[in-house]
Amino acid sequence: MRKKFLLFIVLIGVFLLVGCTKIPTMQRYDYEVLSYDDIKDQKITLTFRVRSGVVSTALPDLIKKFENQYPKITVNLDAVGGTYDLIRRTTIGDINSTNAPDLLIGYPDHFAEYFSSGALVNLQKFIDDKEVGYTKSEINDFVDSYMPENQGFHPDYSNDYYGLPFNKSTEVLVYNRTFFQALYGEDEYVNKIPKTWNEVDTIGKEIISKVKAGQADNVFVESTDPKTGEKTYLKMSKYLADSLPAPQFYPFGYDSSDNAFITLVRQFGGQYTERVHVEKGYVLFNNEEAKAALTYFQNLAKERVFAIAASFNKKYNSDLVETIQIVMTVGSSAGAAYNTSGRYKYELGAAPIPYYSEDKKLVIQQGTNIAMLNQNTDAEKLAAWLFIKFMLEPENTAQFAINTGGYLPVRKSAYETEDYKEFLEDPALDQKLWSEAISVALSYPELGYKMFVDPAFNGSATIREKAGEIFAAVIVSNANVTKRIDQAYRELKPYVKKD
Repeated sequence: MRKKFLLFIVLIGVFLLVGCTKIPTMQRYDYEVLSYDDIKDQKITLTFRVRSGVVSTALPDLIKKFENQYPKITVNLDAVGGTYDLIRRTTIGDINSTNAPDLLIGYPDHFAEYFSSGALVNLQKFIDDKEVGYTKSEINDFVDSYMPENQGFHPDYSNDYYGLPFNKSTEVLVYNRTFFQALYGEDEYVNKIPKTWNEVDTIGKEIISKVKAGQADNVFVESTDPKTGEKTYLKMSKYLADSLPAPQFYPFGYDSSDNAFITLVRQFGGQYTERVHVEKGYVLFNNEEAKAALTYFQNLAKERVFAIAASFNKKYNSDLVETIQIVMTVGSSAGAAYNTSGRYKYELGAAPIPYYSEDKKLVIQQGTNIAMLNQNTDAEKLAAWLFIKFMLEPENTAQFAINTGGYLPVRKSAYETEDYKEFLEDPALDQKLWSEAISVALSYPELGYKMFVDPAFNGSATIREKAGEIFAAVIVSNANVTKRIDQAYRELKPYVKKD
């Protein structure tokens, strides 16, 4: 596992495009780094905004540990329900108000908007401080590929950090192992987990045929008579009954329409966006490769092999995995455990996401960074910085990763802690899927995958939303690919290059 991780941190690629066009000069710092002695007797309360769910539930114990170490500092958790994009919209509305948090997590394109609003704190002064900062070896201990997306904001100081990596993940294929074992046998089923999109097509059609023929009708128990012990089973063949207006079973689903668009366009060799600088970037997906990718997956959808949650009028694929209406789904390694079910008993497995061609095995690097907003005092900023440093200590980022399951630690040395090595090598039963998903993520470099992250600029979040809308329209509504891209370009006019 150590060799696998070392390969992971050495080989994963980051496509960071930095333009040379200048934007107006901005103040580098608007704070002074205080000494801890200056604040140790002050009562300070911080607000930390995160997404509710697995992240927010993993934090209280670590926050308590921090508050025990710094008894005068209180950290209030502001857990926002819904998507990370809702955090972005909420924060943009709160900037320059008393509702703005001291700390928050988010994606690079969200941070670009905070920077443009003059609200993002340049952390470099804290990092360089001899008393409370990081040494060079400590900075080098962060996983290399996670760091560049926190740079490139200030036009004159492109190497300054405006955030640090917090909870990182990638995408994996989660599949219903119980289903595959029942249809193909315990020894042979692994050969039926698709490695390529062509295999998704052929194996998906084979699965449809088997399900329609009733070969999965006695796999998943729906109820057991308490007196006789007689069991009733989910009749999966009913999902594909000819009398239904549309089938209620697809072998394969992709959880995030945004990620699907961005990843699959890249896997087909197409371009997505181009960054000039943090205030300017362009949309580039009106190209033949992007159209070929969308057409390919639209055809898979027409064949009832490939779906997204919206194909079932649902929000998440996990809802469909739970009801055995999808048996393979691509989603975040951090969300793998959401696919468990309280209704049916089954075992899940994790595998690499499929690819289109051997020379373009691309998988997205995702997860959020932690940043500080600047509406508070220098004393509050120091307290916030101490909390950032505490959360990113190797033992704590490892513990956070274990608590959340499928997130990856952000420090190299975290992988060498005893707790994390045990999590990977000998996980508890309820952590087995998490560990398997992380092992898949760590195996990507040796399997020839390249991980990517798109360079952020003010507006890239808007483009990402539009990409998801395009994919949903093409897959669910069978929209004309060329017309839908043309429509998106009209709606994204500020980000379209002038001829």
